[in-house]
Amino acid sequence: RPSIRISTSIAACDMVYSVCQMFVFNNDYMKTLSEVRLRVMLWIMSGASVSFVFLSTCMGIQLLLTVLTRNSHWAGVIQPYYEVTSFLLAFLVTHPYLYIGKAAMWIPSAQVFYLKDEVEISRRNLWLIQWMWIFTGIIFLFFVAIFTYLKMSQVWREASATHGAPEKLDLLDTATLNALSEERKKYIRSVTLRVTCYPIIPIITQTLLVVGNLLAAPPYWLFVLSNVLPSTQGTLNFFVYCMNPALDVYRKSLITRLRGTRKKKVERFDRLSDSESTRHLPSPSLPSSAFSAQKDDYTYV
Repeated sequence: RPSIRISTSIAACDMVYSVCQMFVFNNDYMKTLSEVRLRVMLWIMSGASVSFVFLSTCMGIQLLLTVLTRNSHWAGVIQPYYEVTSFLLAFLVTHPYLYIGKAAMWIPSAQVFYLKDEVEISRRNLWLIQWMWIFTGIIFLFFVAIFTYLKMSQVWREASATHGAPEKLDLLDTATLNALSEERKKYIRSVTLRVTCYPIIPIITQTLLVVGNLLAAPPYWLFVLSNVLPSTQGTLNFFVYCMNPALDVYRKSLITRLRGTRKKKVERFDRLSDSESTRHLPSPSLPSSAFSAQKDDYTYV
């Protein structure tokens, strides 16, 4: 399913970005890097960030084709190429970080990369390389999230059942809501919330980052939030990923298996307890008179 594949790819981008952040927060290590390594580090982090937005945009395109326009044919044609295209384009558009600017430096006091160049030229290059793509993706996802929520709210009010995956929501028929079972109602609520949350995550995590780069001297609170919020995108994606109805079967199977294992352990413990409590009792195969006879023989000898 495209949603699961894209979610997994987004998780990989989050891991790459987070690992790089662990090195970035170590000023002593960053000051030892050469200019080439600094540029490579900046390129990887920027490529991972743009890849995250491109993958989220692919999720928005999937929703646009299947939920909003009901053009499932084209969705099926292009969906196998979402991940590869997103990664290639993201690292392609950000690769000028490897050579633009007169020099690349690390500023320990602000913990930021600095590309030495004229201010206007530097801001223009940064926008063309990275921030323009993130800003465009955020605007697209903003409108997709709004229209998807409106569409899914209508589906929630006037839906009967669906026999396909969340990506086949165009198969929903109109009927009264009362005809739905509780399980189906829960399913549609989960789908509605999940498909709306996917486009919202980049809006939450990247908007202040773009705003901070629009300002020549952003305030301190904006600087802090623009660095903190992108670090939460992995956690937010994990929560939305766990809301996938397709995972319900696996969750139920895991819970059933864990309960079965616990029940077997309890039964085994009970058997062992019974065995320990009866270990020191006389054997039922020998009559009690046998002990008396042995005692009498011992006495008279």
